[in-house]
Amino acid sequence: MGSCRSSGVLTADAVVSAERCRLVSIHAQFTGTAATTVKVFDSATEASGKELARIIVFTDAAAPTAVKDSSTVEFDMHGVIAINGLFLQISGASGFGAAVSVEYN
Repeated sequence: MGSCRSSGVLTADAVVSAERCRLVSIHAQFTGTAATTVKVFDSATEASGKELARIIVFTDAAAPTAVKDSSTVEFDMHGVIAINGLFLQISGASGFGAAVSVEYN
């Protein structure tokens, strides 16, 4: 496997890359008290344009009717090309929270 760059751990909306790149993987860990949605967009400036990935993280305590705990997840994105760059959005109801790293090259 080739090497890649990392955003490092992010806990808020952020520009991950402002240039064309390949999205390799996304790692997300739940850190809040309410289910949290993590989205990655093909955009270098804002949460708009083509949505490349969506992850919802929670614990059974935050979503008691959930079938299983999804407090930590990894998405392998197989080098999806982001023409405009990568923008990370982390959102949810009051108490949301996630620690996310985005790997790309």
